[in-house]
Amino acid sequence: MSIGTVLSGSLKDFGLVEVLQVVELGGMTGAIHLKQSQGRMGILYFNEGKLANCSEFDPSALTLGDVLQQLGMTTYHQIEQAFAQQLQDPIGKRIGERLMMMGAITEKQLNEALRMKTLWTARELSLWTDGTYEFIASQNVQKLLPHGESSLDIDVMRVTMDMVRYSDEWQELRNFLPMGIRTMLQLSPAIPYTIRFDLRSLELFTHVNLYRRIRRIATAIRRPEMEVARELGQLVQQKFLQPVYQDTTPRANGSKMRLPDPAEKLRLENFALLDLLSRMEQEWDKRKTPMEQLAALVDFVNWTMDALAETCRANGITLDSNALLQLMHNEQVDRLGNYAFRVEQNHIDVEDFTRLCYDVMSGKMQQAEHFYNQASMLLHHLLCSLFEMINARVANPRERMENQEVWEAMFEQFSLVSSS
Repeated sequence: MSIGTVLSGSLKDFGLVEVLQVVELGGMTGAIHLKQSQGRMGILYFNEGKLANCSEFDPSALTLGDVLQQLGMTTYHQIEQAFAQQLQDPIGKRIGERLMMMGAITEKQLNEALRMKTLWTARELSLWTDGTYEFIASQNVQKLLPHGESSLDIDVMRVTMDMVRYSDEWQELRNFLPMGIRTMLQLSPAIPYTIRFDLRSLELFTHVNLYRRIRRIATAIRRPEMEVARELGQLVQQKFLQPVYQDTTPRANGSKMRLPDPAEKLRLENFALLDLLSRMEQEWDKRKTPMEQLAALVDFVNWTMDALAETCRANGITLDSNALLQLMHNEQVDRLGNYAFRVEQNHIDVEDFTRLCYDVMSGKMQQAEHFYNQASMLLHHLLCSLFEMINARVANPRERMENQEVWEAMFEQFSLVSSS
């Protein structure tokens, strides 16, 4: 896998719409990384010239939960229940999958919401008139995408048309909502005349008092945020509401941009990848026999789960004690022939597996070789799956790609099949 910047510049000189058109014409695969001086970041992912996904890194960024509620597909309480499950298992199912398992949404609704989240986020990023863009090329977009996401393959023409319409509409709305969709509002101190409001306006007034920001208001009343922004803009124009000043002072260089909760708690940038790989490499050199090496792979899985649990604790969450067992079941690596791995508290029983290795490999040579190849492939697959899922929780795509190159090179040493 190669990492390279093939397109970069300033958004003042070349807007995001134009950048997307270049990516589309070139049929490019990779990610556009956007940065602003105050610390906000955005990433648009592409698969052969089509928009695969889109993310914005900001505490008030649009979430899948926002979209599902704004489209009237699910409720706040269902979202919170699914998030509570996800916080205990960062390498498990995504929030959308959990909602489907709960019966809160259908697969069709989830796919629609994922596409809408991508389109709405992309159009929001298109409003940036300052900052920089950098296209990071990759041979495989799946290595760049966030945890568990697949490429949506949305035509760029549709995206750019939405961007242009959105930009035109905000040209006028910004006169009343100066911070765009993030504008904070309050009721005007006094209305100098008597007026009767319709129920829809009264609902908006109530939620302005409760939630203040346009996006949060729209999510709470389960209506699309742009529709709500238009109505709130009219109420500001009529002086029933007024925007509240918000400090936009640029952050200090190098400061970390927070994500919306609980996404912030699920980030794994602090996972001690290099320390763990170094420890594995040193231990691998000590294991000389095939049985010792197979047992080492099981140890490496356990070490990885220990490092993950420690990172989760540092993020203020507790890793579910069945996370490894569930992952092994999902990846169909919980059994080796008739043997079922014994897994408790996110650890594979190394002694039990080692006894199996001795029993099988002390028998016929052909049977031992077959077992050796099968076991090493299965454990190598499990290790790769673990690292892929952990790495997918790193927000920066370049960092994810660099991490992957490091651990894939390291794992080549653990590929024991036949060649050992």
